[in-house]
Amino acid sequence: MYCVVKVLQTAYKVGKEGIEAGTSLVPESVPKPIARISVAVVGGAVALFFLKSFLSTAFFFLATLGLIYSAFIALNKDEGPTRGGGNSTSASTTTSSDEETLEEARRIMEKYK
Repeated sequence: MYCVVKVLQTAYKVGKEGIEAGTSLVPESVPKPIARISVAVVGGAVALFFLKSFLSTAFFFLATLGLIYSAFIALNKDEGPTRGGGNSTSASTTTSSDEETLEEARRIMEKYK
């Protein structure tokens, strides 16, 4: 909780200093309060634009990677082991093949006793 407060205080301080720096660039003919408000609005708009662009790009890449992964899984579902480590058949066939595998292991163990 302390870290969040510290981050917010730092962000507020940096923003306030940025607004003051931007205000000093505005001509003297513009009153200071109006210049501060204008600089804050323009700075906020620019910050939101960059945030939107970054998030849009990140979500696009995540969606693209998800689509590629889904297509990869869909195209390769018949190859390789499934989640249980067996072949990609139904559960009843898997249990019988597990029993066959255990029986084969027992026979091998008996052979080498």
